[in-house]
Amino acid sequence: MRGGDLSSGDNPVVIGIIPQFPPHSKQNIYAKVRMPPVGILSVLAQLKRDLGVEAYAIDENNYGGPVDSKGLPDHKVLQKNHPVKLAMFYGGMSNAVPRMYSTAKQYQALGIPTIAGGSHVDALPREALASGIDVVVHGEGEEIAKELFQAIISDGKVVKDYKKKLEHIVGISFLDAKDQYVFTGKREPIKNLDELADPDLGLVRFMGKDWSSIPISRGRGCNFKCEFCVVNKQYGAFKAASVEKAFSQIKGFIEQGYKSFFIVDDNFAQNIPEAIELCKMLGDYRTNSKKKIDLMVQVRTEIAENDELIEAMKYGGVSGMAIGYESPINEELKAMRKGVTVEKLVQRSRKLSRSFHLHGMFIFGYPTFNDSEYKSGLSLKQKANAYAKFFKQARIDTVQIFNAVPLPGSELRTKLEAEDRIPPQSVIGWDKYDGLFLCYKPEPGVDAFELQNLPLALMKQRYLGSFLKRNLNYGNWMNWAYDFSIGFPINFSIYYAKSFVHNANEKKKEQWQKIVKAKEKYIPEKNVFYKSLVDAWDETKKRMKNLVIRTYAADIVRKWQRIYKKGDYEKSLKKLAMQQNPIQGH
Repeated sequence: MRGGDLSSGDNPVVIGIIPQFPPHSKQNIYAKVRMPPVGILSVLAQLKRDLGVEAYAIDENNYGGPVDSKGLPDHKVLQKNHPVKLAMFYGGMSNAVPRMYSTAKQYQALGIPTIAGGSHVDALPREALASGIDVVVHGEGEEIAKELFQAIISDGKVVKDYKKKLEHIVGISFLDAKDQYVFTGKREPIKNLDELADPDLGLVRFMGKDWSSIPISRGRGCNFKCEFCVVNKQYGAFKAASVEKAFSQIKGFIEQGYKSFFIVDDNFAQNIPEAIELCKMLGDYRTNSKKKIDLMVQVRTEIAENDELIEAMKYGGVSGMAIGYESPINEELKAMRKGVTVEKLVQRSRKLSRSFHLHGMFIFGYPTFNDSEYKSGLSLKQKANAYAKFFKQARIDTVQIFNAVPLPGSELRTKLEAEDRIPPQSVIGWDKYDGLFLCYKPEPGVDAFELQNLPLALMKQRYLGSFLKRNLNYGNWMNWAYDFSIGFPINFSIYYAKSFVHNANEKKKEQWQKIVKAKEKYIPEKNVFYKSLVDAWDETKKRMKNLVIRTYAADIVRKWQRIYKKGDYEKSLKKLAMQQNPIQGH
């Protein structure tokens, strides 16, 4: 779905800008997926539907329009050819805010008011207001944006002294005529998400390439309160639009030719009955229309305890799961407030791996504090060994290992600040807040260089292998040659045998226990022989898919390593090490 370029007949009034990631952040599997954040597109769609506002959006991470001398999107040219009266910015990603601030200042210089929302500016409004942003939106933006537009724009022009009209709009921050900071108070959450306009991806113009996956947002907020996360703090407990609304969005995109979707809710199964209902609707649609649907969802491992949900997800087209395992060390899981043990993670993950591609997300070397109740006695190298062992035990297909990111607004950052462990922006800037860099001072006894380098070493070990392997088997050419020749029948036979034994044992267990399943069967049961064939083919496809991803991820790791070596972060890391231990002269 490409919005295309704007024609001379278009008369836009508002632009929405998704700022570009720094170069190093692009070497990240999520940054490689061409998929826009839906929040700002939901806000623009609301303005368009309710107020008839003409708007367009620029996703600087998927951009094919005019560029400046540095190769960045040229907003001066955009505004010369397609001028607007109001600029809105997505300020949710800390590593992209330096670009957002520099772009916002360009718009301010043109006399265009600037508005920003998202978790970063929500937590640090004073910083934003001193960096090119005129108004910060706190929390959900759809209703606030309409009120702001009506206060700032009148008869197609910017209202003079519009800030005098802002104090009655609840849920914003701004600087008044005397440059005094004004916060208008916390706004009540939007109660009925069904009443909101669907995010309009067609508003994105000057796209470089088609979307690789379509983002679908059904719910907001989270019922969990992990120490490192800001979702619950910003949006509160989980709430969601109806399954009918979500189904309608997905169906509409499918009929436009899309089949790959990412449910961006932080936990797809926070409301299990509704998750089952949505999957059943999608499964029925797949069956009746013969359309292909490929869904990726974010979940917690708890879903492994619900067989009906697993079956419904398979029926609905869920092929992959992104799971925040975070750590294979119980003390760290307790410190994070994950509410799960390593033993449970392994048990649940092994079960889920039989049906889905598992993408595991991890935080390495989680920080502890002077008053921490839970501390691991393992060294960093021992922790790294625990991670490598866990990947195999839990049968995770692909992994991402990051350093802990002290996100603005998170409890983790508050605790680090209390111990003076957050370096100033002059030492480590916001652009480094993407998980690829160490952005805080480690606790005494922990080597900053080792803490920075071990996550990358784990990624290299996972995707590149040993020195000999990554040189002799560059690009996994041996794996490709084997898997697509004699390896195919060998692997298929092994998978079939394992699946047959597993399915036969499950069948015997059910017969012995005389289980009568009260739940509805979404996928018709097949005999053991046929089911084993299907399972073997699924495992074979999964192996091939993992080889593709592993080869692609290896290239990302190589590029990231080259960028890291060329950068100036080593100097910042030396400063961290010196502050931690003045006599430590790395």
